[in-house]
This record gives sequence, structure tokens and C-alpha cells, in this order.
Amino acid sequence: MIRALFNGFVGAVALTTAHQALRRALPDAPQLDRMGMKGVAKVCNAVGRRPPTGSALFLFALLGDILTNTFYFSQVGSKPGLGSLGKGLSLGLSAGLGAAALPVVMSLDSGARRRTRRTGALTVGLFLCGGLAAAMAAQCAPRR
Repeated sequence: MIRALFNGFVGAVALTTAHQALRRALPDAPQLDRMGMKGVAKVCNAVGRRPPTGSALFLFALLGDILTNTFYFSQVGSKPGLGSLGKGLSLGLSAGLGAAALPVVMSLDSGARRRTRRTGALTVGLFLCGGLAAAMAAQCAPRR
């Protein structure tokens, strides 16, 4: 289980790092951090707590993204079957497609109409990057 969580953590950090770099480089980069901040605020409001603001909100969203993506990508090395590369690709693709489409449905992205096709493709690419990083970590792990 520790190995699977480590693989997932590698994928989550790769995804988050690539997103932060892309966000600073491209004006139409995906805004996964903003969606995370809106998600944190919604959860806080739902449990009757006042959401953090400013950099604290950003930090909570970033940590939440890394935590949830760690658990998600930890499935890469969970069971035999597709192999870690196939699992990484399928997990990354499904999460990327979901991240590109679901924010509108969940009211997490009020600027969805301003998004471009490139933004959607970049979203899918970022999650594929995370899935592949988790798969590579699983492949590089020494077997007992």
C-alpha cells in the first residue's frame, strides 16, 4: 500500500507541477487551482465553516489536489491487468476528460464559456502527465 501511495504521490506532484508551470506560461491554461479553491470554499460552507481567503485558500486547494490525486493515481499499481502504463494512461485520460467537463456541471467553473478547445486538451494532457508519472514510478519500483 505504501508503494501504491508513493506512485500516486509522484503522479500528483507531476500533475500539480506541470499545471503551475503551464498556468504561468499560457493565458488560456486550465485553471485547476481556481476550481480547487472554489471546491474548498464549497466544502467549508457546507460544513458551516468560513472558508480561508487569499494564499491560505490557494494552499488548501493545492494540498487538497495533491492529496486527492495521490489517492486517485495510487490505483496505477494496485492490481495486475492492464499493466502500470495502461492503467496510468486510462486513469489520466478519464480524470482529464472529467476535469474538462465536470466543473461546468458542478458549478465550479463560471468562466467555462471563455474556455478554448486548447484549454480542454491541455487539461487532459496534464492528467495524462500525472497518470504516466505514476506509471513510471510503478515501473521503476524494485520488485520483491
